[in-house]
Amino acid sequence: MKEISDQEMREGIISGNEIIIRRFYQKNFPIVKNYILLNGGCLEDTEDVFQDALLLLYLKLRNPEFMIRPPIQNYFYGVCRNMWLKTVNRNKKLLFMDLLNNDWNHEESTVIEKLFQKERKQLFHAYFANLQDTTKRLWQLIFEGKDYQEMARITGCTENYLRKKKSETKKRMIQNISKDPVFKELVKI
Repeated sequence: MKEISDQEMREGIISGNEIIIRRFYQKNFPIVKNYILLNGGCLEDTEDVFQDALLLLYLKLRNPEFMIRPPIQNYFYGVCRNMWLKTVNRNKKLLFMDLLNNDWNHEESTVIEKLFQKERKQLFHAYFANLQDTTKRLWQLIFEGKDYQEMARITGCTENYLRKKKSETKKRMIQNISKDPVFKELVKI
């Protein structure tokens, strides 16, 4: 099979040439799939990211003012990687906000939503229970709505230390929870 040049690839994508798009897919999908699977995704995630990135690439290539300097496949891989990282980060932020959300009495919540909230909270509390006592105390003060100045006075630590400790703990908990099989099941639902 003859290797398709970068320019031929660009022109084929713009014109919707099925042969070139199929070859582009065959060459790039396994690479994107490997990356996403190694970073917590599934085949469905790979297909979604790949299609979204291909559409974005098509739109960019149609714009005569847009220039892609690296080979098109490198650019495409970078787009897919960035899309996946944004998805993962958004999911982590949503999970953490859900875990901290105590809106149990909201009238619009269904029984199923309440069950999922309960499972998320149980997961959060399981990881929270494993924190050191001083870190738990910091988070209890945060949950009580204390500001850093007041927390520093209560704990005897500096405000900068408390900010750093909060950030590090939050990051570590998000990483640990996102690796948990229960979390992976909750995200699928």
